[in-house]
Amino acid sequence: MIQRYVLPFTFYLSLAFVIYMPLHVFIVQSASLLTGGLEVWKAAKDVLLFALVPLLLFLAWRKDLFRDKHFRLIVILSACYAFLHLLFVLFDQNDDTYSTIVASVYNTRLMGYFLLGYVALRLSKTPQRHLKILMTAAVLVSSLVALFGVMQYFLPPDLLENVGYSLERGVKPLFFIDDRPELPRVMSTLKDPNSLGAYLILPILALGYSLKSRAANKQLFIRPLRRETLSVLLAIHLFALWLTFSRGALLGLAISSAVLVFLISREKLILFAKKFGLPLILTLIFSIGTVYAARNSAFVQDYVLHAAVSTDEQDPNAKRVSLQAEALEDIAETPLGEGPGSAGLVAITNPKGGLLTENYYLQVAYEVGWLGLALFVAIIYLLARQLQISCNKKSEASSLAVILLASLAGLLFYSLLIHLWSNEAIALQWWLLTGAAIGSVNTATKSRK
Repeated sequence: MIQRYVLPFTFYLSLAFVIYMPLHVFIVQSASLLTGGLEVWKAAKDVLLFALVPLLLFLAWRKDLFRDKHFRLIVILSACYAFLHLLFVLFDQNDDTYSTIVASVYNTRLMGYFLLGYVALRLSKTPQRHLKILMTAAVLVSSLVALFGVMQYFLPPDLLENVGYSLERGVKPLFFIDDRPELPRVMSTLKDPNSLGAYLILPILALGYSLKSRAANKQLFIRPLRRETLSVLLAIHLFALWLTFSRGALLGLAISSAVLVFLISREKLILFAKKFGLPLILTLIFSIGTVYAARNSAFVQDYVLHAAVSTDEQDPNAKRVSLQAEALEDIAETPLGEGPGSAGLVAITNPKGGLLTENYYLQVAYEVGWLGLALFVAIIYLLARQLQISCNKKSEASSLAVILLASLAGLLFYSLLIHLWSNEAIALQWWLLTGAAIGSVNTATKSRK
């Protein structure tokens, strides 16, 4: 029964999550407007995931997946991380219980996504085919999200208000640079422009990598896409990313692209750097100098610095620095943590107050202390190490592993600036696909043995 029904279910559920999660906010806001029960709609996906964790662990045990020492260590560290959050939920009387539970879910569901992807592909009879289906679905749904984001820039600004978006219902319907209506930003079906920008990094890398060769195209997608199709989809993604006006996402994409080139063409990159390194450095210095010289212009202040030169708003860059400095001071005073929900996105609605750290690592340290941060960083390191190993193996999953590892570099950087991993679309996309990629490689290795 397990082999016939349960194991295919894990894959189809993974596929459903990949398709649904980028559309979650839009579906929740519009559907709950008709049916009511907004909070139920919001929580359903997480309730389902955590309800499945015992089943996934049972399947892993039943199928001897814990013999893999790396998977076993990741599960143990994840369990410790979850248990640390549980201690705050049960014993910290100074926290708001609801906020603590919600923040704990946000922080630990990352590992649930990984577990689902790993188990689904590890137990699949056709792991490479299933991995291609997941990746194809991820790129197709991101293409729809990106296309809607481009359209959103030209459509009436009150479009999303008509389907339930409002501050009272938890999602802003409009975003602008420095809250100026003449400088709109798009967020498509995600919750905000910065999240959309971060979400688009991975599919942009996948599309760009697929243009490299037909072999790369075949390794990523269930059916190879024509170069013209890849080019159009890539252009739509890049245009949507640009329209978010997310500086962090652009920098994250630049970092990820550099890492991707290094991973696939290390020798050529070194030769290129030796040949053109000096001109590139001079160009970079000139560009920085030009921006600095024009720092007081409206264009640089509005689009580059988001510094509200023509308004009385506080400079968001200085505000971010001050919030992070305040967080560091509090973390030094409370190294064991203030409790989940005391920092990050949940802190905004926490009735007992909290701090927006504007940095995911500081958020984790602020909430669950240095121990929690150490556990989280250790899990990230182990996953990156497994992806690096997968990159060197001759399998179709190695192409996805290269993209995941490269995208991780940009996402880790962007996590220094926003609460990145709290967004369900970004978290699901990277953590589930990472679990699937590692699981499919391990399945292939086992079958060869």
